[in-house]
Amino acid sequence: MADEVIQERVSTGIRGLDEMLRGGFFKGTANVVSGKSGTGKTIFGTQFLMEGIEKGETVMCIITSEESKSLVREMQASFGWDLDSMVAEGKLVFIDITDPSLRLQKSVEIAPTELIKSFKKLVESKIEETKPDRVFIDSIEAMFLAIESNYKLRTLIDDIFGIFRKRDVTALVTVGVMFGLDEMVEYGADAVVKLGREIIGSNLQRTIYVMKLRGSGTINEVRVLNISDSGMAVLAQSPYLEK
Repeated sequence: MADEVIQERVSTGIRGLDEMLRGGFFKGTANVVSGKSGTGKTIFGTQFLMEGIEKGETVMCIITSEESKSLVREMQASFGWDLDSMVAEGKLVFIDITDPSLRLQKSVEIAPTELIKSFKKLVESKIEETKPDRVFIDSIEAMFLAIESNYKLRTLIDDIFGIFRKRDVTALVTVGVMFGLDEMVEYGADAVVKLGREIIGSNLQRTIYVMKLRGSGTINEVRVLNISDSGMAVLAQSPYLEK
């Protein structure tokens, strides 16, 4: 009988979610967190990085829609996560749109596909340079919205995801729910976690569920997602239960 190959799991850092994922994401995979604006995608990704730092890993955060200092400010004010210190200690590396070599600023002079190729080359070089264990991209729709061809879009998404798989880097990518782009990104991912908000009676309830995890079973339930001063946690209860 052939020996079974057991893939290493990577903890998400979200209490209660690893249980739903049967142990976490698989190492060296591209994983997507999708949801509408305000559902907590950026918090999720930052907490994923903080978990890596806690475990002694080097992590990378790629910002495509704002400057990294905005994220640093928000996470410090909301949760006390001192990302600046993490950068100073060499544990966290930021790539954002202010990087002149990235050139992701909206411009009519550069074709969208060329921007993505430039982005891909920069990410590859930064990964070779810093050798991170985890990468968080927030958010990917900023690059892909201008791509009109679905075939080209799928190819470009696969190219970006392939960077991480080839280098055994565990990546987390956020995508907003808009124009069907989220479905295209989700299709190419190894795992998809969906965040949402539901109005239950007179209460607004945050929700989370695992849409897919290639190569593994999951807990197939919608659960309550709680955000407190210490970050995110998944509660072992349904948001739809009557009180």
